[in-house]
Amino acid sequence: MYRRRYNAKFKNILNYLKRRLHYRRILNRAIIVLIILIIILLLKLINSSITNNVIQIIHNGINYEFNIKRDGKALLSFGKKLLTLPEKTLSVFNLDNPKYPPPIEGVIYNPFGETIYLNGKSTFNAGIDIIPHEDKEPISIKDGVVKSIEDRGSKGYFVTIEHDEFSTVYGYLVSIYVKEGERIKEGTKIGTLGTNRDGNKYLHFQTLVGDSPVDPLKYINFNTKF
Repeated sequence: MYRRRYNAKFKNILNYLKRRLHYRRILNRAIIVLIILIIILLLKLINSSITNNVIQIIHNGINYEFNIKRDGKALLSFGKKLLTLPEKTLSVFNLDNPKYPPPIEGVIYNPFGETIYLNGKSTFNAGIDIIPHEDKEPISIKDGVVKSIEDRGSKGYFVTIEHDEFSTVYGYLVSIYVKEGERIKEGTKIGTLGTNRDGNKYLHFQTLVGDSPVDPLKYINFNTKF
């Protein structure tokens, strides 16, 4: 008899604990749902598109069914992209891009870009100005076609050569060895340089991508500067 009472009492305790745990689970779930609703409402206030994306991600994750054929192809494609990533990275940083010989041996007197003087004035150099060693003459850094020859008066002739990926400009020339429309090879002499008022000869050299000037040192190996 005592044993029956004990068993009944034990069952009552177990039932009480089960009900308590059940209610606690329901309460926890309700709290989680409430938190999710609050987060969604906050996201809705910030950006409705974000909310829709979050809901879509949750929906897709819940209802996603794994497909061996489809997902296997996706994983294989992703693996191939990972293998080609180093090559693309090298291309972005110009680590595997070939550099070309300088248009003339010498030193860079005036670099590419903006120069600000002590009086506050500034000038922008669209290329680099090179003082050549001895009586060197400028050469084409790459195969190309002579696009134009322009006479700029006191600044001399400016020759533009069109290459595959970019164009080059050779300025401050007093005589020309090439003609417009002529296809020339790397190393072809472009012309001769005149002497400036300060007694030096200068080559003004530009590299253009489209119509925009870029720093020639990105394309040529040139180690000496003033």
